[in-house]
Amino acid sequence: MHYQQPYPPYPPPVPPKRVNVLRVALLVALAVLLLAPAGAIAFEATRQDRTATLAGQGLGTAGDRPVGESNGGGAKGGSGETKGAPPTTVDGKVRRALSDQGAALVGGDQAAFLAPVDQTATKLRDDLARRFGSLRQLQVKVWEPTVVDKVKVVGDGTATAKVYVRYCFVVETCDPMNFQTATRWNVSGKTVTLLEFGVSDDLGPRPWEASELRTAVGQRVVLSTTPKYASRLPSMLASAEKAAALTDRYAKWGPPPSRYTVYLAGPDEWSSWYGIKQENWVAGFALPLTPNATEIVLNAARVDAKETLDVLRHEFTHVVTLAGVDRAYDKTWWLVEGLAEYVRVKGEGKPFSQMSDVRAYVRSGHWKNEIAMDDPPEGASTSDVSGRYGIAYLSVQRLADRFGEEKMLDFFDLTTRQGMSLTDAAPKALGMSWDDVANDCVRNVKART
Repeated sequence: MHYQQPYPPYPPPVPPKRVNVLRVALLVALAVLLLAPAGAIAFEATRQDRTATLAGQGLGTAGDRPVGESNGGGAKGGSGETKGAPPTTVDGKVRRALSDQGAALVGGDQAAFLAPVDQTATKLRDDLARRFGSLRQLQVKVWEPTVVDKVKVVGDGTATAKVYVRYCFVVETCDPMNFQTATRWNVSGKTVTLLEFGVSDDLGPRPWEASELRTAVGQRVVLSTTPKYASRLPSMLASAEKAAALTDRYAKWGPPPSRYTVYLAGPDEWSSWYGIKQENWVAGFALPLTPNATEIVLNAARVDAKETLDVLRHEFTHVVTLAGVDRAYDKTWWLVEGLAEYVRVKGEGKPFSQMSDVRAYVRSGHWKNEIAMDDPPEGASTSDVSGRYGIAYLSVQRLADRFGEEKMLDFFDLTTRQGMSLTDAAPKALGMSWDDVANDCVRNVKART
């Protein structure tokens, strides 16, 4: 079993071309090549500075209202419009239609959900009917659409509006996810009807925007896939629940998510969901939608029920340990991936099994006797990538063995989450200088190899 490097090596995900905003992204990946059966498993955490992205779109971080949003007191599922007399302006009519549509979705009324759609927009009607079914499968409990700024009426009898939606699955108390999209409306006399409702401007299409979904909901995990792979849901959900039981314990800086959201993608979905194309050998990735809401995507071609447990121990660790972090953590890559591997190996209950890769890396002369490594550079060999990940794990494990797990996590908090330098954080969390800590970790790696 050894790590395999993605190709091209460690690029940030390419943002959808339709979004012209600054995106600060860091992609760190770990791949494990299974010997029996042969196949590749990847642990990939795509961390994005979502604050910069949302600010570039005129939005705030999770839970904030977008610029121009009405702050009315509408019911859950509504757009903030106060019920009362029928609106008389196009702006008011569009807002009321969106509010009614949101309430219909949460209430499970498909006919009412499709009622605003123009009779000529048959393709849109079919698309929204599919979305309705997928969102109901996901047990949507909050759907709050709002108009950003105002509805713009144009001269051809139509109107356009940017719509921002906050939503939750299973419970009403989640850290809400969100998206923004364009809509177009037909304006005829006193009525407005929906002609177009796009997919997310940012990281779209989301799985429920693009695909018919089947979903299994557990106590801690929502697992969703297309009908082709629906038969896998029960066994994979059982594995995911086991992974969550472990990683919940590492939600040290806030409660774990109300549910971990996981999608299983077939080949077509793997290359299209979220507008991000991954290599076919990659097993999964964690994608933050807000600083507090992260979704996981697994590759159906690479992950079965047994592998789900191993992959999600790693991925869920990223979810809980990086929640609320909206900065890039490239200077602490080794801690981010080392901690995720620490939890994965701990859950497996067996010794770290990739020591041969670490030995090869150390003996190759490519290792510079350093612990605080950044993500592998472009062009790094498979062997070097494997070794770097192994050293990251061994270093975090050494911190836990020497200082205790709690102090190791304190050190992670100060550096990765709060942005403190290693030099300043080591005395505060570990009681000694960073040079002493790093030199001890180097000696530990050499002793193991």
